[in-house]
Amino acid sequence: MAYIASSKNQNWLLPLSIKDMIPKGHICFLVEEFAGSLNFSNFDMIYDGAGHPAYHPRIIMKVLTMGMLSKVRSSRKLAAGCRENFVFMYLAEKVQPDFRTIARFRKDNPEFVKNAFKKTVELANKSKLIDLSFISIDGSMLKAYAGKKRYFDKKGLDKLDKAIDKMVEEDIAIDEIEEQIFGDKEEGLTGIDERDLRRIVRDYKKSEDKKKIKKNIKKAKNELEKYSLKKVSISDPESRMMQNKKGFSELSYNTQISVSRNQIILSNDLCQDKHDAHQFIPQIKNIKENVKLRKDTKFGVDCAYSDGKNIKFAEDEGINLYVPSRAQAQELEGKEQTLNHDNYEYDAKKDELIVGKHRFYFKSIYTRKSGKKIIMYYNDQLKKKKDVPFYFRERLRMKAKMEKPESKKVYGTRKITVEPVYGNIKENLGFRGFLLRGMKSAKIELNLACIAHNLQKIWRMTAAKGC
Repeated sequence: MAYIASSKNQNWLLPLSIKDMIPKGHICFLVEEFAGSLNFSNFDMIYDGAGHPAYHPRIIMKVLTMGMLSKVRSSRKLAAGCRENFVFMYLAEKVQPDFRTIARFRKDNPEFVKNAFKKTVELANKSKLIDLSFISIDGSMLKAYAGKKRYFDKKGLDKLDKAIDKMVEEDIAIDEIEEQIFGDKEEGLTGIDERDLRRIVRDYKKSEDKKKIKKNIKKAKNELEKYSLKKVSISDPESRMMQNKKGFSELSYNTQISVSRNQIILSNDLCQDKHDAHQFIPQIKNIKENVKLRKDTKFGVDCAYSDGKNIKFAEDEGINLYVPSRAQAQELEGKEQTLNHDNYEYDAKKDELIVGKHRFYFKSIYTRKSGKKIIMYYNDQLKKKKDVPFYFRERLRMKAKMEKPESKKVYGTRKITVEPVYGNIKENLGFRGFLLRGMKSAKIELNLACIAHNLQKIWRMTAAKGC
């Protein structure tokens, strides 16, 4: 068998420039060009004056962006890449920022990273790479950097708080703390494994920064009371328990993205809601901040956004929206129709609902505890009421619109716009969960992922055009 000859111990004369080691047309050159176009003037003021010179923020931004494109998000691995990887060495301009510098820049500059994302939309728009004939909005639950074992109710937090107080004030032995705090075997710690609580106390005993731990517990308690939650995470109090598409519940954030027909992300956001119903209007406002919409732009969203308030907003704003009811969504997906939403007719002249063969007259409007307005219609003969959403008329108009074959065809475009984008972010970029804690920091990571995706799309579309 003949093998290719190798030269293990032969001296190797490297090219004079690291750039020569990188393949022509590599995406890192677009990353470099993009970072060079950003406005760093605010950093000039921050870094002005006495002290050790700082790394240029342009360098850190290039490293973070390339890291997201390369599925490398850890600040330690990015710092190692600046010493060991030709692409990162080239983008870092032969300097070697440590992991703390990279992590600090990422954490401390949410507004700059957000504006950098907007710059990718502007770049794509100027290059005429955005197809605004169709825009789709969708949400996805992404795992927070928090585990279920540090997810407590109020009693659990009080126990933990008491244990930390003993450590701070008396600095007594861990065994004595456990005896004092847990020895009474008090019941009522719902859903909490006492072994987990004991282990956390031991971990915190080893930690030197107990004031920071107290601060985290206080923040968790505030979050518990402010939002009337049953349980909260002490690792990331702002995260919420949500069910993912596989049916598992885990501490997560709800991410929202709006995508053009050719898969350029136009806007993104992050929230604590377990559903998407209230995210349509904020996303429309975000899109309008970043691009100028065409009069013929069509919008497609799934049934999670079918709230009457969203449809009313679309009508008022002249937005050509396509959104099925939940029952229609089951039909479009080829599933058995088990839902019965909006299964009635409306007589506008008499202001009556027609349900089967029976008519219901308007009786009253009331507000549920959730704040949602409901209209009640009544039938004296049947002695039954029919509750409908406040914007049920708008919902019926949308239902009729979505029954048309052309509407179903337009709505079908959603599956080849926004869903592949989430697939790219999660699979190709490896972004299935956050590494930073808190909504503010998680938004930074989401913006970095969207920057990476947009630059990747721009790079590919530009190459396809032969530019």
